[in-house]
Amino acid sequence: MDLVWGMCARYTYNKEEAMLRLRRKLEAYGLLPKADIRPTDLGPVVIPEFEGAAVRELRWGWTVPWQKQPLINAKSETLTTLPTFRPHLNQRCLLLADGFYEGGARFYQPGEPAFCLAGLWREEAGGKRYTMLTTSPNPTVARFHTRMPFILKPEQYDEWLDGDWQRVLDEPDHSPLELFQKQPELF
Repeated sequence: MDLVWGMCARYTYNKEEAMLRLRRKLEAYGLLPKADIRPTDLGPVVIPEFEGAAVRELRWGWTVPWQKQPLINAKSETLTTLPTFRPHLNQRCLLLADGFYEGGARFYQPGEPAFCLAGLWREEAGGKRYTMLTTSPNPTVARFHTRMPFILKPEQYDEWLDGDWQRVLDEPDHSPLELFQKQPELF
């Protein structure tokens, strides 16, 4: 039997437009934060699910027996060597963000309403939780801190979730960032 391709046999997908549409949908469902996300808060996270990916609200910070505070960060350079993270290397996720803070300053990507940070998730007694990957700072952040979140380039999103993730670890996005520093109170 010969296949005859007729209507509905082709469709398009523009990744840049899709990211903007995704942000609008997340805002409509109340999944994008209206304020800052702090450790133990719920945050919007993209995790692989079935044949694709899903946006879920997960709690920031893994509980660990050796400290009272949750484990909120994982150094990307030592990720594959530490027993805390090795069992979860196949549980990679994207953390949706529009900025981050270091040393009292807020940083964001110019011209990008939203971007993704690399993370790992795991199941705990109270549900799924995530931790954020960090890396060495780019020149913009280096003046404020010795680490920064591991920003992924848009072309790395799929690769981080379900591809050659080890290669992604070697290529953090160190593009220049814009700095928004809160002005001091005058009165």
